[in-house]
Amino acid sequence: MGKAFIKIKYRHIIDSTYQTSFEKDVFNDTYNEFLMQAQGYNQDNRFTTFGQLVNNNPKANSLHYKVGFAIGLYVRDLNNIIPVLKDSLDKTVVPFATYQFEIIDSDITNKTAHRVAITYTSHTLLLLDTVGEYFLLSRDEKVNGVNEPAETFMLKMQPGLSICNYQPIFELATSIS
Repeated sequence: MGKAFIKIKYRHIIDSTYQTSFEKDVFNDTYNEFLMQAQGYNQDNRFTTFGQLVNNNPKANSLHYKVGFAIGLYVRDLNNIIPVLKDSLDKTVVPFATYQFEIIDSDITNKTAHRVAITYTSHTLLLLDTVGEYFLLSRDEKVNGVNEPAETFMLKMQPGLSICNYQPIFELATSIS
């Protein structure tokens, strides 16, 4: 694979099996916010799940947005670094430009059924090559920096990771006359 400018997305699913304090805080606060916000779409208490709410009132789709406010401070504390995406040296080095919150499922009677996702979208990265199941990436935008090497990192291809934007870089071939 040749050089290209890319953006990646990583979908971080958080449920009752959380492992970090970030995941715990997101899980608990979004569940509590879901319970509070869902009341507006379930005034007669006929429904228990997020899916039922949406199926019976399409406006309940706004719960993604409304419940997402509960995690703003936690995401800000990440300093724009995707928390669970680690390079080959086990370091969290992948920056994100934006994120989107989503309720996968929830149940007002069963907290363990609560599942949410945060999808992070990176800034533009420079894809230099693939090495086995790893992407060789750089945050530097130097493509042809012959005299100065670019700082790189290796990121393993994995579930939840996707290239969402790809722009090949066509280098001019040099010929010897």
